Amino acid sequence: MSLLRLVIGVPAFGGVAAISSCRGFGRRLEQRLFSLSLPARPVRPEAMHPGLRQESGVIYRDFSNAVRSWKGGAILRQAGMQSRFAAEAERWVQQAFSEPSPPPVPSATNESANGTALVAPTTSCVAQLYSYLMTRIDARPDSFLSLPEDALSPRGDTLGEVAGPVLLSGGDRNAAMLDQVVANHARFARAHGYAHWWHKGSLVAARGWQPYWHKVEQLRLATRRFRNASAFVWVDDDIVLTNLRDGDRFAQALRRSPASLLVTRDPSSKHAEVNTGIIILRNTKRGRAVLEALWSRADQWRADGTSLSTDGQASCLHEQQALEEMLQSGEWASEIGVLEQRAPGAWNLNTFLRWSHYDAEREADRRYEEDSRAGAWAHGDFAGHCSGLSQLRRAMCMGALLGNVVVA
Repeated sequence: MSLLRLVIGVPAFGGVAAISSCRGFGRRLEQRLFSLSLPARPVRPEAMHPGLRQESGVIYRDFSNAVRSWKGGAILRQAGMQSRFAAEAERWVQQAFSEPSPPPVPSATNESANGTALVAPTTSCVAQLYSYLMTRIDARPDSFLSLPEDALSPRGDTLGEVAGPVLLSGGDRNAAMLDQVVANHARFARAHGYAHWWHKGSLVAARGWQPYWHKVEQLRLATRRFRNASAFVWVDDDIVLTNLRDGDRFAQALRRSPASLLVTRDPSSKHAEVNTGIIILRNTKRGRAVLEALWSRADQWRADGTSLSTDGQASCLHEQQALEEMLQSGEWASEIGVLEQRAPGAWNLNTFLRWSHYDAEREADRRYEEDSRAGAWAHGDFAGHCSGLSQLRRAMCMGALLGNVVVA
């Protein structure tokens, strides 16, 4: 039995699925997907243009448009509608492009601490389409570096000449909507004079480390490539910058705290104190020292035998845990600033859009009822973070946020 059959339950060599819940648009898209030859080379969506008729790329565009068109984006424009948004999201996952499915049923064997576990009875049409599509499309742009016009040097030493801030992002996770999120980051960088470095893949894979440490290594490399930069800002690839009208919140963060390295609180204090989805680093001697100290903890010997570099999420929180331990130490606490996700006035940074659901890919409940209300994304916030969601729901979240970007 092939991996394809295991993932979505269809014949391994094309043809229409023997058992399918897809109807209408979903069935037509399903048939187009199954018509693709196996194996197929990934198609980079950013290379598409209206005259390019490469079928896999066109299918990706059609699916992305459908994800961005669900009702969630419109619901988010109304204040206090998070519960309605979550309900509509789960309805869409189960029923989009298909005949209505039975609602999730209580599990007799897998109760979470926050209530009855949710177990989806079957794989929905849209979940099947997403799983199969992402074996055909690589939505990650190729690695690139964009420089602001005033950073270009006639001597050619452009990286050393960059004196402003540098925006960084990257990763090895292939996900729908990612190409559009990277474009969103690029738009912000251009508007505010940032150099922008996106890296496709994991810079720590060769070490056998978990990809969570990629951000720390990319920051370390940036401090060497951009010697004269004023600051470095890491932004996770599931964060959409949703307010491009009201200024540069990263620059404001540097004015709010004199610390060398800045992060925000995590919305779930039950699991973590800090969140590293956004990291702001001053390009100073102390800032670089904090970063190196964080990196050194990745493979540091620990009495409990845990490896922050190689163990899975069930055992540790990787760079996030390392940073929290540094906060608790006397040596580094004053160099690390933990900003509130929301504060009196108009301040907000790294607020989250997520909801409780059953993650069939990991066979686990995702429960967020105890998240801080102050950490919940609202229309007009600067940056929305789609963390802790299943792959399909992450794409839905990013699509909804992309449809709610506030511009001048």
